[in-house]
Amino acid sequence: METNLLTFEGIIENGQVRLTTPAQLPEGARVIIVVAETQREKNARIYSPRLKDRAQIHEFDLEVVEQNNEV
Repeated sequence: METNLLTFEGIIENGQVRLTTPAQLPEGARVIIVVAETQREKNARIYSPRLKDRAQIHEFDLEVVEQNNEV
């Protein structure tokens, strides 16, 4: 199947593509939309702390301390 490609420029208005130049496309025409540029929200990324020297890992051993909270 041979595919002929035509290029049109457009913008998004109210969630729909509006071509910037008039074009007569047949009803049901197959189209491919390529987004030229977008503004993406930047998500914050929080990294877990890492030990610079793995020999220090013993400093982070779990210690359980039981308390007696009698009044």
